[in-house]
Amino acid sequence: MIRVFRSLLHRNYALYWSSDLLASTGQFIRETALYWIAYEITGSAMALGILGLCEATPRLVFGLLGGVLADRYDRLRLLTLIQFLSSIPIFVFVLLYFGGVLEFWHILTLEIVSGVIRSVNPSASQSLLHELVPSQELMDSVALFTIGFNFARIVGPSIGGVLILWIGAGGCFLLYGVSLLLSGLEMLFIHLPKRATVQGEQNVLREIQEGFGYIREAPVILSSIGAAYVISIFASTYQRFLPVFAKEVLNVGPEGLGILMAAPGLGAITSLLFLTTAGEHWKKETLLWVTATVTPLFLILFCLSHNFLLSVGLLALVGSGQIAFRTISRVIIQIEVPRDLLGRVMSVFVMDQGMRSVGSLVIGIFASIFGAALGLALTSIVSLTLTSTLFYHFLGAEGKNR
Repeated sequence: MIRVFRSLLHRNYALYWSSDLLASTGQFIRETALYWIAYEITGSAMALGILGLCEATPRLVFGLLGGVLADRYDRLRLLTLIQFLSSIPIFVFVLLYFGGVLEFWHILTLEIVSGVIRSVNPSASQSLLHELVPSQELMDSVALFTIGFNFARIVGPSIGGVLILWIGAGGCFLLYGVSLLLSGLEMLFIHLPKRATVQGEQNVLREIQEGFGYIREAPVILSSIGAAYVISIFASTYQRFLPVFAKEVLNVGPEGLGILMAAPGLGAITSLLFLTTAGEHWKKETLLWVTATVTPLFLILFCLSHNFLLSVGLLALVGSGQIAFRTISRVIIQIEVPRDLLGRVMSVFVMDQGMRSVGSLVIGIFASIFGAALGLALTSIVSLTLTSTLFYHFLGAEGKNR
């Protein structure tokens, strides 16, 4: 268990890890406040689906371009610039909120702007990790990076649920804006050797095609990306609808919502500690299959629960499977993909976060028709069926080829 922390002995990694932890904590404080106030303003589960659509669509539209930029230019400089630019729409939200003029369309517009700014972030961030630690420590560095993110996933919503009562949604957004500025300042102290960059002679579409061409010839990576897309569309946006479960199913307030949103992060950390110890004794293909299917399975059970503590436990199991699947997938990509293609391949993988825009809309429609619990259960059943079929086909084909 101690081994996972050895990456912090590398100065650049430690600085990047702590800066991301700071920004991620602020992000989850903001997210808790965002969906709570959106539901208070509209009282509509469908509105939460539309909000999720506006939040994630920019990643889907601009994600591939972000991968090209991550391969062409200095990833650290790109990420530092993104942190500073991302604070602008956040402070605009603060002004509108405390000015007493905030409306739902303001929230949608600012989420779109924020999404466009941060569309480069996922592929550049994940591609940067291999520049911060030796290759033999990559598994530990990815796991620790994800542990930090999920620690923020626990602490952020818990703090956010309390802060909504104390200082309102505007105060939560103000804290997030400050955390972005501090994170950007910390990244200025990271010093890396200059890497060779492409100055733009190549055609962008051709560069994107090169990334897809590699993925098509790599079955494990192709299957991982396919499963990630399925989960994102049919299962992963459940947190957008937790305000509905908190109010209408479990009868808890903002504090209870904070605990519900933090539970998946607790489960995620537990699964990551398992991966860094016993996980190396399992076949990666098997782990991918198991973790991809348990996520929708436990989500179905969550939809059947009317007990708060049981719901918290089930959400922890959902988070455990979800983050374990993504971690294993990222490690495989980091190890297998050539470095000059890493940004583009990673951008295709993290576009599953953009697919969440479709997922928010799909689950929002189902929730409006059948209610939040039944609607989410139905989409989770679809996710379980498709991921099971995909990996059964893939592992079966692999077995025949041996």
